[in-house]
Amino acid sequence: MKMAKTNIKTFPKQFLLGTATSAIQVEGAWDEGKSPSMWDDHFHNVGAKKANKYYLDMPSSLYNQYKAKGVQPRLADMYKGMPVYEIPATKIINESYFDYNGDVAADAYHKTDSDVALLKELGVNIYRFSICPIRIAPDIHSNAPGQEGLEYYNRLIDKLIENGITPMATLYHYDGSSELDVFGGHLHPYAATIFEEYARLCFNTYGDRVKYWTTTADIQVIAEGHGSEHFIPGFQEHKFSGILDYIALKNMLVAASKVWHLYRNEFQEKQKGECSITIEGSWFYPEDSNNPEHQRIAELARLSTFGMVVHALADGEYPAEVTAAVERNSKAEGFPADRLNKCNDDEKKTVIGAYDFIVFNYYNSVKVRPMTAEEMANEPNRKRRDRGYFMSFNNITPAETYEGFLNCLKYIDQVLNHPKIFIGENGFPEDEGCDNSVQKIAYHKGILNKLLEAIDQNINVFGYCVWSFIDTLEFGFGYRKKYGIYAVDFDDESRPRTKKKSFSFFQKLFKTKILEIEN
Repeated sequence: MKMAKTNIKTFPKQFLLGTATSAIQVEGAWDEGKSPSMWDDHFHNVGAKKANKYYLDMPSSLYNQYKAKGVQPRLADMYKGMPVYEIPATKIINESYFDYNGDVAADAYHKTDSDVALLKELGVNIYRFSICPIRIAPDIHSNAPGQEGLEYYNRLIDKLIENGITPMATLYHYDGSSELDVFGGHLHPYAATIFEEYARLCFNTYGDRVKYWTTTADIQVIAEGHGSEHFIPGFQEHKFSGILDYIALKNMLVAASKVWHLYRNEFQEKQKGECSITIEGSWFYPEDSNNPEHQRIAELARLSTFGMVVHALADGEYPAEVTAAVERNSKAEGFPADRLNKCNDDEKKTVIGAYDFIVFNYYNSVKVRPMTAEEMANEPNRKRRDRGYFMSFNNITPAETYEGFLNCLKYIDQVLNHPKIFIGENGFPEDEGCDNSVQKIAYHKGILNKLLEAIDQNINVFGYCVWSFIDTLEFGFGYRKKYGIYAVDFDDESRPRTKKKSFSFFQKLFKTKILEIEN
């Protein structure tokens, strides 16, 4: 019997290896020193969405008058007499879908010392976390910072540094204030102004110690909930997809870019840090690799998902193939308006190159084929009709998933002309009550092997974080999907952490920067 040969590979000395979480997914303490978030409202009201008025115009001249006087204006005063767009009340169809919430989650808010001790035991070089905006500024319309929240993240950052762990902070990970809905939330350009003021507070408070910043989590995911009842703000897809989600995508892209410019212009020279933007991507393979239509739709799938953000950062434009598909569908449906909401010339200047490095999140690849005419006619989601593909998750092989990761890195490297890249999330889910440690280790070995191939091909990847440090609230999956290196018992009030069987693999990887691949 032929013995398997072990191939030893080593990461560069300065390469950063670690793990990640986000505030809304692990902190809990939903009503301690903070106001309710959009997710809190969504969970507590089982997806109910009250009728609301969304303001179309930002009264910038009035706002600037207030700011010139050093006064933060009240939104109710600013928006008197402004034209509005009314969103009718909606409610998710399946109320049992959200039978959980993030009120306690993994209770990380109360476990700073013990969690950092676990991170040190794990041997991480870096810990990627997010700051909850409404802990820092509970009243988003005033200049009053939330002292309890400011102190919480000060303790976390200081504790990480004391233990030799580099902090990487994300400013926004889907947990905006529910009060954002007063004027339209992600749909309104004024959100960028609030985001900038909040970011300035974070840079001023933590920038002496945090040298890696991320403006937002995956922007295209933030946009999804404006045309899907399963993600905040939870607008039903048959009414708003392919309209409001495109508006949110552009607005958040511009808002994130403005924060990058803020950091570069006011903080970078003194603080010597870097500021990034996050993109989530999957590689799309044609279901029939020999069929030209399958090849075409796989390319459109890449361009119309994470490719929209990549190309906007490169030249301020969405891919021509995406624009053509949206215009073609609008014409066929008799839709008179431009639904894609492209950047104007000033916005293009803001967005192009608005990053010091790219944070890329990857989990899987899929195979796609073109929708049939019947599927297209019966598809309630307008944006999915724009994309025009039908996904299949069951016929993808592990080798294709690993190669898809490398393909994504090559794509970003080519379109953005060799940027610095940090892998912000990569993980393998284990189902409730299952031990999938063998598959989990194999998955990470396959991905990391391809990451090292990317480095050998001069793709400038400088770090990697496993999703996740501990089991988390996984949004639409609740607590049923377990990505953590440490398990969390969500049935125990104290939320104890325990090592999973894959722990020793990750600990050895983080401490030695050595990857062993069996051939």
